[in-house]
Amino acid sequence: MAPAPDPNSSVGGGGGAKRDQASTKVKAPKKKEEDLSEEDLELKQNLELYVKRVQDPNPELQKTALESMSQEIRASTSSMTSVPMPLKFLRPHYGTLKDCHQKMAESDLKKLLADILSVLALTMSAEGERESLGYRLAGSGGDIGSWGHEYVRNLAGEVAVEYTIRQVQESSMMDLMDLVRQIVAFHMKHNAETEAVDLLMEVEDLDPLLDHVGRTNFRRTCNYLTSAAKYRPWPDDMVALDIAYMIYMKFKAYPNALQIALLLDNMQYVKKVFTSCTNLLRKKQFCYMISRHGITFNLDPEMVEDKDDRSMLQEIVNNIKLNEGYLTLARDIDVMEAKRPEDIYKVWPSCGIC
Repeated sequence: MAPAPDPNSSVGGGGGAKRDQASTKVKAPKKKEEDLSEEDLELKQNLELYVKRVQDPNPELQKTALESMSQEIRASTSSMTSVPMPLKFLRPHYGTLKDCHQKMAESDLKKLLADILSVLALTMSAEGERESLGYRLAGSGGDIGSWGHEYVRNLAGEVAVEYTIRQVQESSMMDLMDLVRQIVAFHMKHNAETEAVDLLMEVEDLDPLLDHVGRTNFRRTCNYLTSAAKYRPWPDDMVALDIAYMIYMKFKAYPNALQIALLLDNMQYVKKVFTSCTNLLRKKQFCYMISRHGITFNLDPEMVEDKDDRSMLQEIVNNIKLNEGYLTLARDIDVMEAKRPEDIYKVWPSCGIC
């Protein structure tokens, strides 16, 4: 059996190498009918019957056959640990179904057949053809996640390759970006934030992240964005950090947002953090962060309304009471005077039994 495409390989710049869509497709070993179980043999016969009825000129028979075939494939691809039986049994009929699709007039039935071919191409298309993506764009555009995780991951890889080609050709990206948004929405709902970020980095548009992050995954998303930014060229690294800042601000994670603002050296962002937060203790924390960063920053009445509080916070920013702070800490942890080892590690007298 030839190796299948690696479902875990990234498609983006920040977290891993781009998926190579020229990877070898899965080739399932042929099974003799006598080696099949009764259930598998019945499935094989049903699928062969569906293929025949798809070629029938009667639209009602075509529709019933396509819907039944679609249902069998969806049920088998929801959790793929190996090549599902329907894909194995339909392998010999892939060319027949492609010819049938080509000859069909434009209709909903043709789009439904394109959806099925898009999934079959996951293991049956020729190397580098990106047939899965092509049929997906020609299909009905239904729920992308209903065909399973592996299908979505494969599509993401083909999208990355197609984007690069269209960029060179200066072709329209509208249909491709619609599909990207569907893939990103699926990944963000299924704990695959890194794959969503990688794909959006490939297509150079991180904005959709703002619409799909939630309270359960925004920290993982931002951690990956900030880590990936270290390996991105300018100005892509700044774009990644900018999106991370917006996400942190959206969920009121102000200390994290301030860290990103300082990393970006954007004083307007720093000011926005101060004006958005109303907690005085948090603002005190912000001031210590700014003072540690070693930049000049003046607080104005818009950021801190109370004059006394503003004066106190400004002293922290200017490191005026830094020495006093260290002394207070030393008193709190009782290290004002040097200690000997026996003062720290107490040696208890022997009881005479040990």
